Amino acid sequence: MVDFGSLLTQCAQAVAVYDQRAATELLGKIRYYSSPYGDGTERLAHYVAKGLEIRLNGTRAPFTQIPSNTTLAADVLKSHILYVSVCPFGRISNLFSNRNIAKLAEKATTVHVIDFAIAYGFQWPCLIHRLSTRSGGSPKLRITGIDFPQPGFRPAERIEAIGRRLRRCCENVNVPFEFNAIAKRWETIRAEELNIEREELLVVNCM
Repeated sequence: MVDFGSLLTQCAQAVAVYDQRAATELLGKIRYYSSPYGDGTERLAHYVAKGLEIRLNGTRAPFTQIPSNTTLAADVLKSHILYVSVCPFGRISNLFSNRNIAKLAEKATTVHVIDFAIAYGFQWPCLIHRLSTRSGGSPKLRITGIDFPQPGFRPAERIEAIGRRLRRCCENVNVPFEFNAIAKRWETIRAEELNIEREELLVVNCM
């Protein structure tokens, strides 16, 4: 019987100290014995390993890459829609978050959202729509999208693409918009990179 607990613990420790060789070897073992279609333990090990792989991928030098299948944003969106239709927890948390932000922004001229792990930015179109209907006009929306860098010459490419999609969404409803993409490990981000302004309403999101 495979001791997934021990393998995952060792792998997490290797990822934490950026030991790429040991982590990659342990991930290979975990992937071999786990399965997204197996029993509960095998499924859990499979998805925890995927999370560790993403973490390792985000902390590696930009010219090395763990082989992985490219996932299109459209496919992720379809999966997200299916997920929230059967499991409302994510949708409810976004609903309450956006509602509270909109309430706090009733008199703000600028709203700055710093979003750690922005993923594909699915939460923000609903907030944009809310701000666009504010009595007296919409405030300016600034979003700082933070996520791990992609391997290769353009580590912030995916985050920048999210910014372009959100910009189009804002243009459709006349919400002034500014986007700042940061592709770095969270612990290496400096305060000045966040471009925080004195008079803005500051919101930090990490969900």
